[in-house]
Amino acid sequence: MKNFFKRVGAFFKKELKTIILSVICAIVIWFAVSIQAFPNVYDHIDGVTVSAEPTAFMQKENLMITDYDKEVTVQLHGKRYVIGTLEAKDFVASLDLSGITSPGEHTVNVGLSKVQPSDDYDIVSEGLTAKVTVERIISKDIALEVNTDNLKIAEDLQIQTDGITLSSSMVTVSGEQTLVDSVARAVIEPLYSDTLTETTRISGTVSLYDANGTKIDDPKLEYIANNYSVTVPLYRVKTLPLNVSIIYPPNFDSSSLKYTIYPKEITIAAPANDLSINNLEQIDVDEINLTEITARDLQVGLKFTISLSEGYKNLSNVAVAQINFQDVDSYTRRDITVSVSNENFTFLNGDPSYDYSFVTSQLTITAIGPSNLLYNLTPDDISGTVNLLGTNSEEGVKNVTVSLRIAGQRIKAWINGDYKVDVRITQKQIEE
Repeated sequence: MKNFFKRVGAFFKKELKTIILSVICAIVIWFAVSIQAFPNVYDHIDGVTVSAEPTAFMQKENLMITDYDKEVTVQLHGKRYVIGTLEAKDFVASLDLSGITSPGEHTVNVGLSKVQPSDDYDIVSEGLTAKVTVERIISKDIALEVNTDNLKIAEDLQIQTDGITLSSSMVTVSGEQTLVDSVARAVIEPLYSDTLTETTRISGTVSLYDANGTKIDDPKLEYIANNYSVTVPLYRVKTLPLNVSIIYPPNFDSSSLKYTIYPKEITIAAPANDLSINNLEQIDVDEINLTEITARDLQVGLKFTISLSEGYKNLSNVAVAQINFQDVDSYTRRDITVSVSNENFTFLNGDPSYDYSFVTSQLTITAIGPSNLLYNLTPDDISGTVNLLGTNSEEGVKNVTVSLRIAGQRIKAWINGDYKVDVRITQKQIEE
């Protein structure tokens, strides 16, 4: 056996050229016979490039092709020697988009043709289709916001976000509808690294965010991202108690009438360069004259508009202060008729060259206070004063204001309202 393999090896080594030549001849003969016996064959060409052109309808409706199958395989039948020389560039493939009327993913027919007409082969591909994705291109105006989180502010100052002004209030975002609809917020990011110490105008860029707060960086979205400016107002902020001043009648026991103010305090802000806020200790809401307070006012309380100096802001957004009186369930009103005479009514600051006398004989007044106190009140407890200062002293009868009071010390009731009496003025007779 060993000698056998040696003899075979020696034979191949000796006749190698003859063997190679024989193989080549056999291949050539087989190829020639195949061409004669089977002149037509089926074959395919891969990687034929597909073109996609939007229709006039799609252009009118702002429908844009965003993705599609870029290549197809072409099935052929024809002359073997011709098909063997063909390449992908010898064919034209295009999408039939005539049926597309809306955005979405569509399956469309692919049209095929030869670059060079030839009768030596046929395109036999049937039902060739491709997928195409179409998006509607839209534009949407989105209100701009400002992100001030990264700005550094001096310690005693605060940004008033409701006072921020922008060079533009809107940004127009254009692109595929699904992308544009995903934009929930457009935010200006101010570009400023120093510490703000006063109201400042600074530049910024726009960033887009979706509903989850994720930043959207998609080159398919078109919008102006730069050339924005933001004016950031700075204010000095202080929380102060509200105060109301009450003018009490003479001899009134102020400790007997307690009240509360709601809210007790509010937070206000003044421009950064206005240092007057540092001197404020309280906010004076209003001044109440107790003689103007009725029994109903005691029961339901009083409301006053909170007013601030020009340039100040009410950060608490409470525009009205409510004054509620405490422990006033027993308070009521009582009408009392008082005799008007020189015994209980007096004149002050009259012209010494004139005489003054009361024409009004009776006056019905309204007293407010605890019921037990009012019902023990008598007309003799009521007195009045007519201050003639500034009154033109001419003979005749004048209707003048009278100030009324309840006799006693630390009284807990008051006379409600304004009252007038008729006074006769006569010139004194000069004795000769």
